[in-house]
Amino acid sequence: MKKNEIKLLFAFVVLCTSLPVLNGLDYYTAGVFEIKQTNEPWYSETEIIKKNLDKYFVAAEVAETYKVDMMVYPEQGLFPRINGNKTWSLSYAEDVPDPRREFANPCDQPEEFQNSPILRNLSCLAKEHNFYVVADLTDVKNCEVRFMCDKYNIDYCRTDRNDCPEDGKFNFNTLVVFNRQGLLVVRYHKRHLYFEQGKTTPRDFDNVYFETEFGKFTVDVCFDLLFGEVVKGAESSDVTGLAFPTWWFDHTPLFYFATPYQQAWSMTNKVNLLAANVHDPRLGSLGSGIYSAVKGALVYTHNPDGLSKLLISNVPNSTEYIPQDMSSFDTKFYYISDDESVNELKGEEPRNFRSECGENVLGNASKEITDYRCHQTEVQQYTFVKLVGTQGNINICSNGFCCSLKYTAESMDETFYFGVSGNPLNFYQTFSFGVQSCFLARCEPFNGEDCKNYILKSSTIFRSVEIQGSFDTKYIYPFAINSDIHLTDKDEWHFDKTSTIVYQNLRGNPLLFLCLYGRLYEKDQQLKDQMGK
Repeated sequence: MKKNEIKLLFAFVVLCTSLPVLNGLDYYTAGVFEIKQTNEPWYSETEIIKKNLDKYFVAAEVAETYKVDMMVYPEQGLFPRINGNKTWSLSYAEDVPDPRREFANPCDQPEEFQNSPILRNLSCLAKEHNFYVVADLTDVKNCEVRFMCDKYNIDYCRTDRNDCPEDGKFNFNTLVVFNRQGLLVVRYHKRHLYFEQGKTTPRDFDNVYFETEFGKFTVDVCFDLLFGEVVKGAESSDVTGLAFPTWWFDHTPLFYFATPYQQAWSMTNKVNLLAANVHDPRLGSLGSGIYSAVKGALVYTHNPDGLSKLLISNVPNSTEYIPQDMSSFDTKFYYISDDESVNELKGEEPRNFRSECGENVLGNASKEITDYRCHQTEVQQYTFVKLVGTQGNINICSNGFCCSLKYTAESMDETFYFGVSGNPLNFYQTFSFGVQSCFLARCEPFNGEDCKNYILKSSTIFRSVEIQGSFDTKYIYPFAINSDIHLTDKDEWHFDKTSTIVYQNLRGNPLLFLCLYGRLYEKDQQLKDQMGK
């Protein structure tokens, strides 16, 4: 028997004999870490990675005290965003084994992984704290030239040497999962790159899964969540959770903000979602959470305060109902400072938003990390009608797609628009997304365009709102957002899953945004190859 075959057999025995016994509860405990990366230019690449890893371990130590079962860390969370090139990426890339073919427990195999310090640290992080670790790094592979490629090497195998990169190396944005023993159980190459200079788009677009004693999970990374493949992966009948490292860039309209999109995706696709984001408000990067497919956000953060955050919550195993004994989800929220001090937040997270965030209005951000900016997607395809008076009934059609709005408000002293589009969304001239969408938004005209400047604060109290649309898709994502990007409490709105969202104000909070966003994934197109960041 070959060496790798012996290792695979041993891995199977470990998995079958060492999984913890089910605790008999209706939930597991999850943690997500939103990191404010060490990024100072006076540190070397190695020092930057070590300091960010130190934050990972601090978060893990806190999480272990609550017997967390799974920790999710952000996309590329160890590496600050550098406006460099492939050379920078390769300087910290590691050769990540394929767990389908190789036994890999870097924590227990220090000699074999002596040149892979990140893999070793993540493996030991899982083993030392007895939880699953979901994290993201860069996988480098030499181009293999063969007569025939197979499913295991399709991402980096070529039949023609001329198809290899000039330096002979492929460089993948890669998600990894380690189990409680530190064993590598998942390697996933990000399928849809977000203009990532130096990174390679994989050829293998299969969904990836891993089993735990508390359910079956699938995985995806950041921009992947906008595409249909991840939905198909979640629709597997026994999938209960999605582990989601991300480095999100908030875009207006507000359904492209991180936490509203995370919640809507979880509820529409009936999958619990664990989302960990990078915290750099200057880039529009912030917003993490733990979401129930039934209840929505269990705990989340969306605030440009320049701090790392650890969120912990019990998560129901079921995606269909909330167990009776989970009236309190026992959520925890911690700040982790650059000096590694830990402070617990009691009560609701404050908000540090200004009224405006758009780069089109404010220009580029300053060097101050809290100088929050959001980016713009196209809104020219929308037909807008401005709200007039404290009650109204508006009907709009766009490209054969029709929506209606009914509302009553205590006042109408601020500018609100109702927008409807049945046209494709052109995303940076690179992707065309099939969209049917209607939304109510607090926004102002800008440069002659209605509803181009999205405002983050509102004082308008809507008593009730109903939006109804003639959707041609079952993938309809509901959004309800209060002033300062607070997710509206779930008991104040209801979506019937097919056409109508109804909002009733129970607490007197000002509404900012209400939306139904339909996706026609089969109409998506890639318009051209991506350019580097």
